[in-house]
Amino acid sequence: LTSSIGDMGSASDHCCFCNGGSGGCDDLRSKCQKNINVEGLGFEDGVVAPLCKEAESCSCEGSNDDFEEVIFAYYNYSETHGLYNECKCDFWWRLCKDAGVGEACDYSAEYCCGDYGYWDYLNSPTCYCDFYNYAQNEFGHTLKPKALNTSLREFNPSCGQSWSSDSEDQRTSLQAIYEGTNGQNWSNNDGWMNETDHCQWYGMSCDGDKRVTGIDLRDNNLAGQFPVYARNFTYSDGTLAAESDWQVNKYGLANLYNLKTLDLADNMLTGTIEYLPLYSLHSLTHFDVSGNQLSGEVDALVSPSLTYADLSNNHFTSMHRFKKYKVLPLQTLRFCDVSNNAIQNDATDIFENIPPNIEQFIASNNQLYGSLPALLNDLPKLRQLNMS
Repeated sequence: LTSSIGDMGSASDHCCFCNGGSGGCDDLRSKCQKNINVEGLGFEDGVVAPLCKEAESCSCEGSNDDFEEVIFAYYNYSETHGLYNECKCDFWWRLCKDAGVGEACDYSAEYCCGDYGYWDYLNSPTCYCDFYNYAQNEFGHTLKPKALNTSLREFNPSCGQSWSSDSEDQRTSLQAIYEGTNGQNWSNNDGWMNETDHCQWYGMSCDGDKRVTGIDLRDNNLAGQFPVYARNFTYSDGTLAAESDWQVNKYGLANLYNLKTLDLADNMLTGTIEYLPLYSLHSLTHFDVSGNQLSGEVDALVSPSLTYADLSNNHFTSMHRFKKYKVLPLQTLRFCDVSNNAIQNDATDIFENIPPNIEQFIASNNQLYGSLPALLNDLPKLRQLNMS
């Protein structure tokens, strides 16, 4: 086993909690953690108190802080829009796991798992289930919502539920992918959009019930946004779906619940990846989006069963930490390649909670800094590590 690390850069330039290197945010966070169990300092009547709120604001200065509570008075129903926040996810997650305080886990779950509503609608139910089980098993805490005024309620995610979609929904999702990635100009679109069985379309594999299990559209001239939920697609009658339609009736990769392998490498896909909906694809083991023009953040734990993740040769600039509440993919991931991007992370943060069964981890040609942690000695199956 050999390893090397590239240009270090200035740690103060990259620290998430240092407020430009001043140390102020780091001090506030330490005080918040030290006093988080003190009523009125950490939380007050279950709501975050000024000290920890100031630490959160300082640590995540400049991040999007505006989520909406949308109220449907006629149905006595409300939901959040725009709740997901990766910086606040990290902030509260550290307090959740290090301090073991239930309210910190509540906030962390919301910022990590994103939008929800009542009645019991969850945008990423598998993520909430993982958090729910983690908080119960580690701290005996039952998650409670904070963003909506439902303080007497507890989260009740349908953990263990097997999601499925019928053949018509599967076809509509494939149609949305085709429309959203410039399908008429693919190098090969044989069979697509005609009346034949969608399992006969180019690049598709299905099980005996015509549920899509594999998509291989490598090097096929796909262009546009990554089609987790495809926008601007047309219905079968030729009408263009309105923005409000896809918010309610979302179609795309995230609806192909039986998908096991996805290969969209060497295309021209752009923008960021909306990872949360993909986390409900329980059977997905192989995820290859290398050689595109994708940007934003990398989350290597894309799905609960993932063994192979290739996100190399893109324009990603940061990488999510491996988080302990994602128990299943932490055990399954064997191969991860994020090389040839522009990722700026501390190597220690990347390797915190790295999957213990990882065999190959490739992160060369990025802008990583810091030092390799001693915990690498606790990875008995690791046979390739490249961070040059």
